[in-house]
Amino acid sequence: MEKKPHFLKALHWQIFFATILSIGLAILIRAMDLSPENQSAFRAPFSFIGDLFIRSLKLIVLPLVIVSIISGIQHMGSTSRLGKVGWKTLLYYLSTTFIAVTIGILIVNIIQPGVGLNLVVEGSVGVKPTPILDVFREIIPSNIFKTLAAGKMLATIFASFLFGIGLLSVGEKGKPVADLIDSLNAIVFKIVGWIMVTAPAGVFALFINTLLDPKLADLSIFFENLFLYMVAVIAGLGVHGFIALPLILFIFAKRNPFDYFSALGPALLTAFSTASSSATYPITRERTIDAGVSREAADFVLPLGATINMDGTALYEAVAAVFIANAIGIDLSFSSQLIIVFTATLAAIGAAGVPSAGLVTMIIVLEAVGLPPEGYVLVVAVDRVLDMCRTTVNVWGDAVGAAVVDASLKKDASL
Repeated sequence: MEKKPHFLKALHWQIFFATILSIGLAILIRAMDLSPENQSAFRAPFSFIGDLFIRSLKLIVLPLVIVSIISGIQHMGSTSRLGKVGWKTLLYYLSTTFIAVTIGILIVNIIQPGVGLNLVVEGSVGVKPTPILDVFREIIPSNIFKTLAAGKMLATIFASFLFGIGLLSVGEKGKPVADLIDSLNAIVFKIVGWIMVTAPAGVFALFINTLLDPKLADLSIFFENLFLYMVAVIAGLGVHGFIALPLILFIFAKRNPFDYFSALGPALLTAFSTASSSATYPITRERTIDAGVSREAADFVLPLGATINMDGTALYEAVAAVFIANAIGIDLSFSSQLIIVFTATLAAIGAAGVPSAGLVTMIIVLEAVGLPPEGYVLVVAVDRVLDMCRTTVNVWGDAVGAAVVDASLKKDASL
């Protein structure tokens, strides 16, 4: 019998204990009542280590998004398969993720967690409003090299989609490039794994640096706002999971949401406990087929969904971005929030199969509107709990997608 690895080897537990340790050390340092100069001296090394961690994440984000999207599209097999099932599946994924992010944005603007904290995060900058027409115009890049150099994520994602579809269309002629993309994908994932090994140290340093901020006079106020942030995320996930997705299931698949939810119960519980869509996939597939979904739909929609359909993750990132902006005293304009909606929707696809995907894609969303990626540390303390909740919604969204696509295929066959 294979020995079960010690729980401390799991990355999320390492990050959790690093966060707890950083809180304890920050409280101890604050209790020493140091002068501003001495407190600044304490923060300096933590600021340096945290900066190295953030820089390493930013280093890998762009190649990760590009190769993940292109690789995911080319593995659809052929343009005929892409046309028959793929477009329906992608349309469902993009639509439901867009709905989820919009719900998150609306709820976080109602609850407004973080308002009044006025923290200083390394790299904090002002956000200049972008005209709405420019948001859509810049999705199509005029110069791909300038786009890559500037790190414009929406344009990069669009160009990657276009290249992936073109690669799939040329068939056998594109095989050498397709093989190269697969190799690059494996290399990038390996590097992401190396970077994530350093995540506990990076989070530890960044969180201490934040908690020692002289402007943070009362830690209880910070944690009160962190609780409100959790409420916003969970409320958004609840609205999407218990209202939006069941309505979609009822309207487009003509299924009883209560019966289908009940049938998926074991998969949803597994998703909640493991916080992994991929690990839950075998159970999701079994329960979905038992609930009456065809194998063709289940075997195409569910594997794709386990890696690129992240309704819950995208919602969480949108809420977190607004919370971080509120916490550092930046008032996001409507166009900036619109950019968050589009970026979070598309980044959910661009982070296919990445360990700790929320951390990597959060950098994409924050940078899209000029927020400092270091701001992620403000929400990392409660990430594990929210990860379990958002993964459950991700898996529920996959299962609903399989039923919707299956109903569409059966309708086409009957015509």
